[in-house]
Amino acid sequence: MPRPRVALGQRLVGLAHAACDVSDGLVADLGHICECSGVAAEVEAARLPLSPAVRAALASDPAMLNTVLAGGDDYELVFTAEPDAATALSELAAEIDVGIAVIGRIIAGAGVRVLDERGAALDLPESGYRHM
Repeated sequence: MPRPRVALGQRLVGLAHAACDVSDGLVADLGHICECSGVAAEVEAARLPLSPAVRAALASDPAMLNTVLAGGDDYELVFTAEPDAATALSELAAEIDVGIAVIGRIIAGAGVRVLDERGAALDLPESGYRHM
């Protein structure tokens, strides 16, 4: 039962540097942010906020991680913010009762890399929906 994060999006003004809805897949939409900003991102797969059902599916078939990362229509937001905004973001999350998770970092370079628990980059055959 997805719920669009409208209140969160409105309240990120002044806290987030960039934000995007996750409609084309996490990797693709974070990639849009990176491309427009001239930066790269590293995502730690272990830090992704996943439902119990998705965790169970991944436990039985770890290869489904690509589907999780490339799937869309999540009605979630991916955004970037300075590390010193963590307290304000935690307070905002509590105030509007929405979970916020730090899933990675912005770095120099281009594109999005997803890292496993050892810090090795995962080979992802798909990155999400691409508009023509």
